[in-house]
Amino acid sequence: MSSKDASNAPGVDPQTLARLAGGLAHELKNPLSTIGLHLALMDEDWRDEEGAKARRTVKTVGILKHEVERLNGILEDFLRFARTDSLETRMGNLNQVVEQVERFAAPEAERLGIHLRSHLDLEMPEILLDSGRLRQALLNLVINARQAMEKRGSGGITLITRREGTWAVVEVVDDGPGMEEEILQRCFEVYYSTKGSGSGLGLATVRRIVEAHGGTLEVQSAPGKGTRVTMCLPLESEPQDG
Repeated sequence: MSSKDASNAPGVDPQTLARLAGGLAHELKNPLSTIGLHLALMDEDWRDEEGAKARRTVKTVGILKHEVERLNGILEDFLRFARTDSLETRMGNLNQVVEQVERFAAPEAERLGIHLRSHLDLEMPEILLDSGRLRQALLNLVINARQAMEKRGSGGITLITRREGTWAVVEVVDDGPGMEEEILQRCFEVYYSTKGSGSGLGLATVRRIVEAHGGTLEVQSAPGKGTRVTMCLPLESEPQDG
């Protein structure tokens, strides 16, 4: 089973969306920062106090601090999603990007009993890419795979690069639990998430980054058979505007 999604939000101009995102960031980040600061001060004032009232206050402050952090995370996810149309591209080494993601993600994966490895096409030519955005997309895919496998505490994630015609292909393959058909068909939808704490923008952001490079994204998955995410990037053509 597989899912492809190349649709964009109808009637939304990318530059307008980016400007709205910047305005939203300004309007929300400042008050959230102020709330977080005052909650930290309240926690400081009450933490050493005795009695039931003090304990209730500290517990409530802790809950509120957690929610402020969650809102900040959702805001950051939205900003990353909205800004994916503004690429800073140059000729770069795709294998190098994959290796950077592998080095960064391997320690946490190993701690959880998950083996992260790579199989790279050493003859892969340089392509036009935004290495920072592409690294973000790949890391998001690796983290998704790792989180799907965490409960089991074992398994493997493999990063693969290869040439396929006029495309540079990157695959993230895991032997995790896989996805049901309904989840597979909706996994690219904005704000769709099966994780209670997720923003639902992870795979949607990955898709936007790939499409901004003029590429395509496909997910194949089935329950009990793991998941394969295939990212195809053009070897020679200019990236698209989104």
